[in-house]
Amino acid sequence: MHHNELLIIAGIVAVGFACQWLAWKAKLPAILPLLAIGLLAGPVGFGIIHPRDALGDLFFPFVSLSVSIILFEGALTLNFREVRNTATVVRNLLIFGTLISWFGGAAAAHYIMGLNWELSLLFGALIVVTGPTVIAPILRNVKPTESISSVLKWEGILIDPLGALLAVLVFDFIIADSSMIGGSVIGFFRIVVIGSALGLAAGYIAYLGLRYYLFPDYLRDFALIALVTLTFAVSNTLADESGLLAVTVMGVVLANTRLRQLREIWNFKEKLSVILISVLFILLAANFTRELLGMLGWRSFLVLAVVLLVLRPLGVFVSSIGSKLTRNERLFLAWIAPRGIVAAAVSSLFAIQLIELGYTEATILQPLVFLVIAGTVLLQGGTAKTVAQWLGVSEADPQGFLFMGSTDLTRQLAQLLDNLDYRVLIADTNYESVAQARLLGIEAYHGNILSEAVEDELDLTGIGHFLAMTRNDEANSLACKHMEEDLGSSKVFQLSPHSRRKGVEGLSYVQLARPLFHERATYERLADLTRAGATVKKTSITPVFTHAAFRAQYPDNRVELMVIHNKQISVITPDQPISVPPGSTLISLIVDREKLAEADQKNNHAGKEAEKAPEPPPSGFRERANFGQVQESPLTPQHDQDA
Repeated sequence: MHHNELLIIAGIVAVGFACQWLAWKAKLPAILPLLAIGLLAGPVGFGIIHPRDALGDLFFPFVSLSVSIILFEGALTLNFREVRNTATVVRNLLIFGTLISWFGGAAAAHYIMGLNWELSLLFGALIVVTGPTVIAPILRNVKPTESISSVLKWEGILIDPLGALLAVLVFDFIIADSSMIGGSVIGFFRIVVIGSALGLAAGYIAYLGLRYYLFPDYLRDFALIALVTLTFAVSNTLADESGLLAVTVMGVVLANTRLRQLREIWNFKEKLSVILISVLFILLAANFTRELLGMLGWRSFLVLAVVLLVLRPLGVFVSSIGSKLTRNERLFLAWIAPRGIVAAAVSSLFAIQLIELGYTEATILQPLVFLVIAGTVLLQGGTAKTVAQWLGVSEADPQGFLFMGSTDLTRQLAQLLDNLDYRVLIADTNYESVAQARLLGIEAYHGNILSEAVEDELDLTGIGHFLAMTRNDEANSLACKHMEEDLGSSKVFQLSPHSRRKGVEGLSYVQLARPLFHERATYERLADLTRAGATVKKTSITPVFTHAAFRAQYPDNRVELMVIHNKQISVITPDQPISVPPGSTLISLIVDREKLAEADQKNNHAGKEAEKAPEPPPSGFRERANFGQVQESPLTPQHDQDA
């Protein structure tokens, strides 16, 4: 049957996205649905795609170049500041952990599977790697302690080229004369020297280009991609399999510079890596045949058990002796070591080459390595969050709040949330305002949230929301852009910008984060309400006292702020309606009507003088006084009135 190649390519990309979305929704590693779809689409399942037949000689070059980009993206996150507290553990894992996995895996393959020592050592080298393709999604999902995150991230990225080098060393030894051990060792050092030198050179060239703005913004990311792929290809040409080391070194060099463009570059590379990972795992899984899977028996699963339950725990225990890691952190590290794309790609390449050279026994390598990949991802990745929560080393869906700006409103709101056992933190550049928060027992930080020092020192454990509530709209917007990288755009909010006056242009809407409470909830309006005596209160919504009843009780003197339902807290915004069912707790800003009327009378004249060119109120609003009181609700979204 003739297949439409264009439709198949588009289908792989679309299905890859669906798998990533499903994994995000179910909070599972994306590799699981990707591998499942690949197996179903390939000869094992419906036989829709045959990657090696379709791509021919381009199959492995495409896989290799894609892996180089993925590894470079991961290396861009390796800042030496992050590893200073766990450097010893990472170093030990790269040395002792690697040796234990290598020789332990080889022993398991030899004594359990019956492979000869040459192929057993190759198998051990192939399963050494973990990799950013599987570690990064687990870290995003689990949100473990800083020490665990640092160890797993550095180990996962640095061990990829190391494992590939070991595999190349063993492969060269197998295909060469057994007496030429010295030549293999020399080849190993040749790979290290060439890969490191080219990586340092490419990293420096990229640094100069970015530092002196030699590339226009629209070509900057393209220039880096071109340099990464060229470095990888040249390095591999000079010394087989040295390219992974070269791009890793290049990424580490850039990650430890002070270039202001790095965040934007990393954001682009991360998105590109997600696409490549999705396509690669589907293609590699679709490359399997039923004959290969049929080679797996109970002995194969016994090897997997040794890898999971013996080698990794032993490696972590030896590597963490004398470290500051807690017992539970060590236990979690001992459980987490999923294998990724490098193991899959290199095992496929070497198995095919060995079979062509007459090593028929090597046919078991590819399915055995894939069993380790699927088994570690399924068992370790699938249970990572549960195990982390059981051990107490992760943030269980952080619901806390970081407020930028210590005002009367933020202090009231923070105090109420703190009493409800949510973690709250206020950051402000004004020491007096910070001191006022601390006097109320609120955790507060004195400093600019955008500074590098604050970024390093600020502990965001338990923080899931960011609310920028200062007088400065530009600072609010800039801080939100900064915090989106850590919390996601859906959890970052800012007060609506000041009303535009004659001759004054406001911020572009594309620069703004999600608006807080209501589009007219500006700093001045909320400050006026609190000066009029408004207080933050919580109200229990029941089948008797419904949300509608609450609004009837406070028809014109409330601002609804947040809703808590089933232990999940949601910030009310005008861009997305939020239901308030019975059983919820509603947090609102409520002002006494007598104080409201008194403030109206006192400030009415001054307000009229100040507003030379007032904006016409939007539909549903009839303003009273200069701080935006309305007969319906001072700042309640129009869609809420329908309730």
